[in-house]
Amino acid sequence: MASLFSGRMPQAARAASLVGALVTAAAIGSATAADLATLAGNPLGTAETFRPVSDGKLASSAATLRGALGSLARLLARSPSGADWKKYLDWPALEAQASSGSNADPATLRRLQKLFDAGENGLEMHQFVAVRRAVAAYAEAAEAAKSPEAQATYAQRLDKLAAAVAAGAATGTTDALDPVGPLLAKLADSGQAPGVVARVRSAVDRPNLYLDIDESLLGSAVNRVVDERAPINDTVLGTRIRGNGHTTGLVLLDFVPALDRAIVDIALDATNHSDTRGSQGPVTVHTYGTTKVDARKRIMIDDERVSALPVEAHAATSTRTAGIGVNKRFGKNLIRKIASKKIAEMRPKAEAISERKARERVRQQFDTQTAGAISQAQADYQAKFRRPLMERGWYPEMLQLNTSDSRLSVVARKALTDQIAAFSSPPAVDPDAVMAARVHETLVNNVAEITLGGRTITQQFVEEQIKKNNGTLPEALGNDADQAPWSITFAKRKPVELDADEARVKMTVRGTKFTSGDREFPAMDIWAAYRIEPADGRIRLVRDGDVQIYPPGFVPGGGEKLTVAETSLRRILQKRFGKVFKEVVDVEPLKMPGQLAGAGPLPMEQLVARKDGWVAAGWRKKDPVIYASEPTLAFLAP
Repeated sequence: MASLFSGRMPQAARAASLVGALVTAAAIGSATAADLATLAGNPLGTAETFRPVSDGKLASSAATLRGALGSLARLLARSPSGADWKKYLDWPALEAQASSGSNADPATLRRLQKLFDAGENGLEMHQFVAVRRAVAAYAEAAEAAKSPEAQATYAQRLDKLAAAVAAGAATGTTDALDPVGPLLAKLADSGQAPGVVARVRSAVDRPNLYLDIDESLLGSAVNRVVDERAPINDTVLGTRIRGNGHTTGLVLLDFVPALDRAIVDIALDATNHSDTRGSQGPVTVHTYGTTKVDARKRIMIDDERVSALPVEAHAATSTRTAGIGVNKRFGKNLIRKIASKKIAEMRPKAEAISERKARERVRQQFDTQTAGAISQAQADYQAKFRRPLMERGWYPEMLQLNTSDSRLSVVARKALTDQIAAFSSPPAVDPDAVMAARVHETLVNNVAEITLGGRTITQQFVEEQIKKNNGTLPEALGNDADQAPWSITFAKRKPVELDADEARVKMTVRGTKFTSGDREFPAMDIWAAYRIEPADGRIRLVRDGDVQIYPPGFVPGGGEKLTVAETSLRRILQKRFGKVFKEVVDVEPLKMPGQLAGAGPLPMEQLVARKDGWVAAGWRKKDPVIYASEPTLAFLAP
């Protein structure tokens, strides 16, 4: 008659850990976003005239600079070269300008900005970049307040912005919109045309990352069949109960619809059938019992944290008497009759006790088994996701997760104030894909600019980082016996650029300086274009011709000739980047990490590129998922 829940539940902890690891996520764009064609059809500059810059705007710009200086000062205080950096950056002048408010000197601010733009290694760090941007914004505001040419500059910027928007609407490409981000930033920094800035931003600041994960994919690491037999040993209403229980059921991952976060339940649905005997005095009662138990641990993930609610558990027990034994030589029938009546009277209370014990046991065990994993997920989210991204300036400006009945969606936008994001809707998700990623080229280009813009990378640095992470140096980055160590200084704007077109993608690397040993070479742009083609049930990228290597602005076949140094550098780069940009790249099935490894590798079934900058990829399941059976759940007496 008694049936209690106990046993190990590693799948619950596994699920909590898995859900926590999903926190890499993002945000839903504005439903009121303007359309480029609509913007191009309406003059941008007629509604808003130049406005004088207020003292409040200058004070706000100065406060932003002070905040950025505080973060940089804390970084420099921990650095052995902190004093040298402060000397180089003219720290007293920085602090003086940050305290000047409406008395800021535009010329001094521009001089200080140039120091941050000098290309010294280290200036690409997030704290330096924040000060550089704050100095530039303060200079824009001060010039708009004090320069006699401010009004003319404003008019010119509106004209350039209108032209870029019109070009973007006509071509539907990101390249045409290249001037838009810097122009919007300068208008906003100088406190001008807030209406125009808002309208254009709504058109070019849509999310540039969408990730969709099917419930079945994550469930493959969590879902388990429960099938276990175990002894029962309990006391109910003063009667010792012994016997056996057989527990069957499922532990399942279940998505819960939510718009502002991801909600995932780890749910147990199980039934225990018990066969017990209880003795009291001369009477032994043989009982069959059935206890239905369901329990649910809810885990919630948003852009700030992983959290969980207490376990909800329910139990319902029903029993029937299979027989009554009487250990007496006389009066058996009377004793049996009395026992039957008493059992009937006590059955509701005994069943209620069994239900309460089962409910409390499952609640306690779910909380105990998931607490450590959830706590670890919460710590990892801060230490391995939010904090590193923020320190590097990579954290998305818009970030959210949401769930439907069957999908977890991650949507994000990464674009600084002088960058743009997507300006069109992404391709549709393949309905058969268990995982789909839609990436706009601006995401790749913006992050590359933040990470690599103006930075010098040496072969030694690459080797040290790979060794630090226990990796192997790719062949393309290594040297042959006759090659000297290399370095590349990336361009400040678009150091690495992804350019999507119809069924094609192009990757460009822009270097302002290259070295090979003691030799130094001038700027070069290196690019390769690939066609997306199906091949024997797979997808592959086929390079369109040779890797192209030319100085910035050079037009092949235009009559201009390369210098001796440029020709020498081309030969060096051709040999190296010919290995980087292979002629054919077969897209291999995607290996899944950690607990999802068993669900992969996932074959790619969709790879689409469009000229508006979107690239969409979809992966399908390797094989149908068959739930494994683990002896992890049982109804047992304490």
